[in-house]
Amino acid sequence: MSGRPLRKAPGKGFGMYHDSVFSQQEGEDLHPQMVKQARKSGQLNLSNRGLIKVPDKVWTLMELTKEEEDDLKRGISMQDASEENWWDHVELTKLILACNKISAVSPKISNLAGLSILDLHDNQLETLPDQIGELPNLRKLNIGHNRLSSLPAGLFNLKELRTLQLNNNQLETLDDRISDLSMLTSLDLANNHLTALPSNIGFLSQLLTLLLSKNKLTSLPSDVSFMAALHTLDCNNNQLESVPEELKELSHLELVYLRSNKLTRIPCLKHCINIKEVQLGSNQICEVSPEDLQNIPNVRTLDLRENKIQVLPDEISELQLLERLDVSSNDLSTLPFTLGIMPHLKTLQVEGNPMKAIRRDIVARGTTGLLKYLRSRIGEEQIKQLEKAGAGNVSPVPMSGSSPIPDTYSMKSSQAVNLAKKGLTEIPLEAIENGKEAGVNALDASKNLLTMFPENLVELLPSLFELNLSTNRIPEIPAWISLANRLQFLEMSNNKLTSLPDALGDLIHLREICLSFNQLTDLPSCLSRCGKLETILAANNKIKSIDVAELSQLSQLAVLDLQNNAVESVPPLLGNLTQIRALQLEGNLFRMPRPAILVQGTGAIMAYLRDRIPK
Repeated sequence: MSGRPLRKAPGKGFGMYHDSVFSQQEGEDLHPQMVKQARKSGQLNLSNRGLIKVPDKVWTLMELTKEEEDDLKRGISMQDASEENWWDHVELTKLILACNKISAVSPKISNLAGLSILDLHDNQLETLPDQIGELPNLRKLNIGHNRLSSLPAGLFNLKELRTLQLNNNQLETLDDRISDLSMLTSLDLANNHLTALPSNIGFLSQLLTLLLSKNKLTSLPSDVSFMAALHTLDCNNNQLESVPEELKELSHLELVYLRSNKLTRIPCLKHCINIKEVQLGSNQICEVSPEDLQNIPNVRTLDLRENKIQVLPDEISELQLLERLDVSSNDLSTLPFTLGIMPHLKTLQVEGNPMKAIRRDIVARGTTGLLKYLRSRIGEEQIKQLEKAGAGNVSPVPMSGSSPIPDTYSMKSSQAVNLAKKGLTEIPLEAIENGKEAGVNALDASKNLLTMFPENLVELLPSLFELNLSTNRIPEIPAWISLANRLQFLEMSNNKLTSLPDALGDLIHLREICLSFNQLTDLPSCLSRCGKLETILAANNKIKSIDVAELSQLSQLAVLDLQNNAVESVPPLLGNLTQIRALQLEGNLFRMPRPAILVQGTGAIMAYLRDRIPK
C-alpha cells in the first residue's frame, strides 16, 4: 500500500477533492480537461456543481484558444496520438447544467447550434434568452424546477422539439404559440399556476403525454379532441368541475388521471378503446349510474376512492376488462353481488365504507374472500342469465354488442378471422374451426391479452397470407411458424419478443414484417433468408448494430425502419443498398450522420454513407 494519505469523503456534488478538475475551475473557468472531453464526446455534464454562472467557455467551446491557434500555425504532428487534434472535434449535442444555482443563460447559447438535449432543471432561472430559439436541432429541453413566469418568444421556433419539461415553475398563462411546436410528443406543465389552456393546444397532434397536475385549471378546451395520438393525460390536483365530452374521441388514450378535482360524475370515454386506467379519487362524485359505466367500457383500473358514492349499480359487471376497482372511503352500505362474477377482477378495495349488509370479517378477508362471498349470494339461475347477457364471460368483449367469434358467413365474406380487441387470453377453437370451414387467408387477433403464440393456429397457418398478433404479451414465436409457407404479412409489434426462431427464415413469400415495440437487441439474421422481404419495421427496440452483409441479401428490401433503438454506428456500406427507398434511423445513439442529415431524408442519408466508404 502506498504512503498517499487517505482522501476525505467529499461533500455534496463533486469537485471536492483537491485534485478534481472541478476544484480548479476558479469560479467561471472551465478546466481544459473538461473542454477536451466535451470536444471529443459532444457531451458536457456540469450538473450539481454549485455553479452560480455558466462558465463562459461553455458558449465558445468549439473556438480554438490562442495557444491552439499557435499550434495550428506551427503545424501539428498527426503522428502524435497524445495531442488533441482540432480536426477530431465534434459539435456539442448534449449540455447538462441541472441542479445548480444558475440565474441566467447567456444569449451566446445560439453558438451551440448542434445541441439536441439541453437540461437546466433545478436552477434559479427567472428568464431565458430569446436566442434559445436559434438551436435548430434541439429535441429535448428540460427547464423544470426554476422560477420562470413566462417563456421567450424564440422558444416557439424550436420546430424539432419533442420533449418540453416546464414543470415546477411560476407560469400563470401559456402562450398561444405553443401550437407552433408541432413535433412535441411530451409536454410537462405540472406544478405551475395555470388557470386555463389556449384552445389551439389541440394542434399538438403528435403529443403522447400531457402533464397538467397541480395547477389551477377549472376546465379543459374541447380542442383536446384533436390530440389524436394522446396516450397519457394527467390533470390531478386542479379545480376541474367537468371534462369536455370530446375527450371520448381520443382512441389512443390509455391513462387518465383526474384525482383531487371537483368532478361530480364519471367522464365519457366511450370510444377510447385502449383505455387502461381512470383515476377519479378525491372528487365530488355522489352517484354512479349505468350510463356512466357505459361511458368507460374498456377500463382496466378504476379509482373512485374518497368520493361520496352511496350505490354501485349491478351493471358494473359490464366492465368486462376491469382488473382493479378502488371504492374505498365512500358512503357504500353494500356491494353489487355481480362483482363476484367479473372474470378479470383481481383487486377490490372497499375499506372506509359504512358497510351494513356485509359483515366486517368478510370485508377483512381481502379481494379473494370478498369476491367469493359476493358470488355465493347469486343463484345459479341468475348467473346463467347474467352470462347470457354478457356478464362474466371468460373472454370478455370490449365493445358491447359485438360477438367474440365472427360467424362463418362473416368469415367467408371477408376471407378473414377478425378477433381484434376482444380481451382474449387464447384463440377460441370455434374461431379456428369456423375459419377453416370458411377458407380464410387472414387472421387478426391484435390488441388482446395473449401471453403466448396460440398453439391452435397450427391448423390454420398453412392457408394464411396475413397474420396480425400485435399488441399482446407474446414473448416468443415458435419454430412451427414455418408452416405458414404462404404468409406474406406478419405483424408482431407491441409484444415482448427478444428474438425470432431460425425457422422464420423459411417463409420465402414474406413481404412485410413489423417488429416495432419489442425487446430485440439485434435484427434477427433469419430475416436475410426471406428473399421477397420488402419492408422491415423494427422501431423502438434495443437493436445495437446493423449487419449490412445480411441486409444485402434482401434484393427487394425497400423500407427499413430502425428508429429509437440503440444503434451505436451506421456502417457506410449501408449506402450501397440502393434498393432501399425509405430508411429511418432517428432516435439512436450514433452521432454520425448528424440530425441535420437525417432530416433531409433517405436520399441524403444514403449519399452521405456512400461518401464515407473508404476508396
